[in-house]
Amino acid sequence: MKKINVFDLPSSLDLTKEVFQPLVENEHILIERIISKAHVTPEGQWYNQSKNEWVMVLKGEAELTFIDGNIIGLKIGEAIEIPAHCQHRVSWTTPNEETLWLAIHYQ
Repeated sequence: MKKINVFDLPSSLDLTKEVFQPLVENEHILIERIISKAHVTPEGQWYNQSKNEWVMVLKGEAELTFIDGNIIGLKIGEAIEIPAHCQHRVSWTTPNEETLWLAIHYQ
């Protein structure tokens, strides 16, 4: 067993790219911490995941855009469930501080 604190960010963290850190992973579930800072999904690119995803913003803010044009903003403590194959992209994250996400991918 290993104890972690999802709010502890390494001082050497390279945020030139979005950071995906698996916390728990097996054939049934993936729980990951995602760290963004002004990161967005490249224009024209869509996530089309084979598993359902539940995601919560723990710090900062973010905006998700769905292929149907729906835009959902997320603030600290807000979460959304994204069904499998629901195409979406990250269209905005807080530029002046890290956006810290907790994401759970499951069947």
